Amino acid sequence: MTAAAFAGPVAGAVAAAGLGAGVFAAGDFAELEVWPKSAAPGAAVTVNTTACGPRGEADGDATTVGGGRFRLVPGTHKEVVVGQFRVGREVRPGTYEIGATCADGKFATGDLVVTERGPQGHVHTGVGGGTTTTTDPAKIAAGAAVLAATAVGGTWLLRRRASGTRG
Repeated sequence: MTAAAFAGPVAGAVAAAGLGAGVFAAGDFAELEVWPKSAAPGAAVTVNTTACGPRGEADGDATTVGGGRFRLVPGTHKEVVVGQFRVGREVRPGTYEIGATCADGKFATGDLVVTERGPQGHVHTGVGGGTTTTTDPAKIAAGAAVLAATAVGGTWLLRRRASGTRG
């Protein structure tokens, strides 16, 4: 999908979410860096962007992950605004878009992969000492990407079939 084709649906979603109104073009969206890129429910997430310029500010929107609205303010690096929110404890695993609207009207978007909360502490298996288990975020992100691609492909095939198009 081209940037121009992507901008239309995203612009509509941003406007519907109350992040702003008006006409959007492909160049109206900048990158919103999300760190960590994947997080479990309840985790704190930091975002930043250079879209707002020097001494800029922005309003962030993490309502898709139960994080509500938050402020981005100038950080320690020149021309970077930074904000933070917490992922809601009841958010299901998946990829969610986080957005920010700069005071000058520019927009920045980025994705956050919400993972399942892994087991905490020791697992008592009855063999040897307690073993600590961890969840591998890279494997979860890869699995989520495969599921998302499968869903998109399935939707595309169903729409093609419903329209009578044969390939």
